[in-house]
Amino acid sequence: MKRNATFPTPAIPPLDLTPTGRLPYTARPADDLSAAVLEILPAAVDTALRHVAPEQYTPELAARITQGAVAHLLAEPAGPCPVFRDCTFAEPGHFDHFSRAEVTDTDGSPLLDVGMAALDDDHAVVFVRGAEFTDAASLKAKTAELRRLLDQADALADRVFADHEARG
Repeated sequence: MKRNATFPTPAIPPLDLTPTGRLPYTARPADDLSAAVLEILPAAVDTALRHVAPEQYTPELAARITQGAVAHLLAEPAGPCPVFRDCTFAEPGHFDHFSRAEVTDTDGSPLLDVGMAALDDDHAVVFVRGAEFTDAASLKAKTAELRRLLDQADALADRVFADHEARG
């Protein structure tokens, strides 16, 4: 191949997005080589796009293609559900989405459970025990309150058991 060869102009395919319009991944370079590739990728895509499709080139398009390439290179499996990465339903084409995690009491019964649910086309909720939250801000305010309560429980345990042991 000649150094300054003319390349055919291919059609630029759209990014492969989930039905929600989000990329199903969490970025996490696996090793130093991956980090090095990721470091040079934006410039490589920019240069390649200028040569392959000069009439379509824009910095925004180069950035979009880079974003898609990075997403695919660093992709972790989205899980069994292509809509909600935390949904535990694996049946293809399911419409209801759900997940749940719990802390159990000493007898095995649920002490506290959290999870998510989205039924058909209805809005999604995150629940903590019986309370449902429809936005991250209100949930985070409540979990901050729970953290303070748990810190109080730890401090209470320290005092109670110290006093108990002091009694001899």
